[in-house]
Amino acid sequence: MKRYKYIIILGVLLFSTCFPAPVTDCIQEENIPQLFPDYTCITIPPNLSPTNFAIREKGDEFLVRIFGEAGKEIVIRQSDCNIRIHEKKWKELLDANKGKKLNISVAVRREKEWYQYQNIENMVSIDSIDSYLFYRDIVPTNSLWNKMAMHQRELQSFNEYKLFDNYRIEHNCMNCHTFNRNNPSEFLFHVRGNHGGTVFYKDGVLSKIDFPVPEIISAGAYCNWHPGGKLVAFAVNKIKQNYYLSGYGDKMKEVFDLESDIVIYDTESNHVLTFPQIASDQRENLPAWSADGQTLYYVTTPPYIPNMPNEDILYDLMGVSYDIQTNRLGEPKMILSSAEAGGSISFPTPSPDGRFMLFCVADFGYFPVNNKSADIYLMDLETGEYLKPDINSDESESYVSWSSSGRWFVFSSRRLDGMTSKPFLCHISREGALSKPFILPQKDPGYYLTDHRNFSRPELLNGRVELNFKKLSRVIFSESVTATSL
Repeated sequence: MKRYKYIIILGVLLFSTCFPAPVTDCIQEENIPQLFPDYTCITIPPNLSPTNFAIREKGDEFLVRIFGEAGKEIVIRQSDCNIRIHEKKWKELLDANKGKKLNISVAVRREKEWYQYQNIENMVSIDSIDSYLFYRDIVPTNSLWNKMAMHQRELQSFNEYKLFDNYRIEHNCMNCHTFNRNNPSEFLFHVRGNHGGTVFYKDGVLSKIDFPVPEIISAGAYCNWHPGGKLVAFAVNKIKQNYYLSGYGDKMKEVFDLESDIVIYDTESNHVLTFPQIASDQRENLPAWSADGQTLYYVTTPPYIPNMPNEDILYDLMGVSYDIQTNRLGEPKMILSSAEAGGSISFPTPSPDGRFMLFCVADFGYFPVNNKSADIYLMDLETGEYLKPDINSDESESYVSWSSSGRWFVFSSRRLDGMTSKPFLCHISREGALSKPFILPQKDPGYYLTDHRNFSRPELLNGRVELNFKKLSRVIFSESVTATSL
């Protein structure tokens, strides 16, 4: 009989451990709790990994309830302030609450009293986000540029895959990875140094191209795929860097061009096409195709003058029509001047549905990642109206990548520490309303307190890049195929 009694007592203890008891007689707080990362009042994709967080309120015990209008609530009661949410339960709760509110209730016990905070109200969007995020992992110092890697993170989980490290290619720099409309099977990136060239992956084939064309300034740099996949627009630049010993507005480094043009590379014929409209005495840079491929956007600034202050270099936003059937460019037109925008324009990024364009505006130059003044702007391409939305911070906001649906985008921001670029996700409605941005969730809530990497050029992909290092290295170490001019 005693044996059965012990079994019953043990069962009660296990039940109370697995299913936390509710807290009663709480002292009501008037504010919502402070969380890190800040996952409050945000819109969440229905296919995102759990938004694990730390509660930044003093306490000896924490009770968290996550619930919506439907589905089974998630309850976590523990002495640790770091909240890790069960992945399967989270997924089920998001699935049950698409287009509805998702509430987070937090109660904290300190000095034998429980304090109940106001509920956090988030939204679960009906719009899914692309399944992967691709980025270059690089430390925030030039002295360690030879230690970098390319990663891809599955967004529905915390699974992350390394495509390769550059230490395996003799520490050569690799940069400017660029995908065609979120397609993991159609992309390119540059390798610099002893095995330099542009690596293409298209139609299941890997190749490496070099651009020693007399008519162009240099090898290709910043680039963008034509939506048809046949053409790639490249900026060709003579790039220089300035280092500010005392800082210019808290800036330590500035990238600028002595010269720059835009050329178009035909991936099928291996020809480089040049046009006087986008290879003039002006410094043309940062090409970006429209969603229909009929317009090429870019930025431009007057020719370089020796010893001119970089702070005087301001870029305008331009557009030029393109007919792929006749391979003809129209006459460039001003879309938005730097004078009207109130700063230098860079990285125009049209949405895949052709409705909007995101771009950066900074006090000068075209390299926003190191510039605290850099902000993201939104333009309605139907009306030409533009605005500076309240998604910006006091630190640098830079590189942008749209989801394939056009309802989400990711951008780089240094708002956490002012030093490293991290990926922030943001929802945009069909009417152009933006939600509050939030940082990419990690399994460890304290990850961003200890990790000091740059998530460089984050790109949303609708699948995983199915390549291994052996295939890549074979191409990287091979001789480049030489492009020719037409």
